[in-house]
Amino acid sequence: MKREGEKGATASAITRDLRADRLRVGIPMLAVATIFLFTLLLQTCLDTLVFALAPTWREAAWYPWVLSMAPMYVAAMPFSLLIYRMVPGEPPKKRDVDIPTLLGLLAICFALTYVGNLMGIVINGVIGTVTGHTPENPLSGTATAAPFWSNLLFLGILAPIMEEIFYRKMVLDRIGRYGDLPAILISGTVFGLVHGNFSQFFYAASIGMLLGYVYLKTGKLRYTVALHMGVNLIGGVYSTEMLRRIEAMGEGGEFLLPLLRNLGVIPMMAFYLLFLCSVVVGAPVAIRALWKRVRLCRAENPLRGGEWVRVLLFNPLVWMLAMVIVLLFLTALAA
Repeated sequence: MKREGEKGATASAITRDLRADRLRVGIPMLAVATIFLFTLLLQTCLDTLVFALAPTWREAAWYPWVLSMAPMYVAAMPFSLLIYRMVPGEPPKKRDVDIPTLLGLLAICFALTYVGNLMGIVINGVIGTVTGHTPENPLSGTATAAPFWSNLLFLGILAPIMEEIFYRKMVLDRIGRYGDLPAILISGTVFGLVHGNFSQFFYAASIGMLLGYVYLKTGKLRYTVALHMGVNLIGGVYSTEMLRRIEAMGEGGEFLLPLLRNLGVIPMMAFYLLFLCSVVVGAPVAIRALWKRVRLCRAENPLRGGEWVRVLLFNPLVWMLAMVIVLLFLTALAA
């Protein structure tokens, strides 16, 4: 009887531990889901208010950026802090990174961007073949239509800062205790999925995993923000502005004369081409050099495979995030 009682006490202790693990993993997932649900509610209210008071604003090129980003950054993300704080965070130890390493990581980020973007194009092509409707990258359409200053502000500056705080630091500080590898995989996959479309999923997830590793090894958000800004400023803001100027020169069937009138686009194209070549050459070198220094720390008491299944798949808080992600992907496919 005594042994049975001891077994029962041990089983109940394991159950209690798994419940705590569900909360520790689920609370960040709930916070991420809340960001999008609260943002959707605020966007609806804001758009209704603008339609009633200043309908002409809805035709402005900057309005999609403001409508999509302002409610998220100003209200939804700060509100999610209340949920994050339900589980105390454990920041990693702080370490410094030298400039050559940072530049190598930036080259790897762009290599992941191009490969992931190609994978997204292939998946969207398959979807288009099957359904007759090829999904478009919503970010590309918004950035192309918006003025330069709004792309610079929202895409180049605010997005990297806010996303690194709420999708990297806040998440990893809470699940990093389970070991580097599971924390990196979970946070990176979630980061890719919350983009809500296949055009961005693959490169966002892979870059999210790389930035997750950088944060866990340095404990400093400044490095991940700098890398994220580099990707967005060059791959998003700069390239969009360059393509916009190139397309403007081709309007009316002429190209040579507008090109002569806009010689500034030539240095832009030359710089971008030079940058692409440096990524092609530098990324493999950086991967080879940095791979030898990769160290993934294990947790003191790691969850096993079956325990991860119970913590992730049997977790109502994770289910809520999954429903939000499904909604985002269905919205993108229907657009």
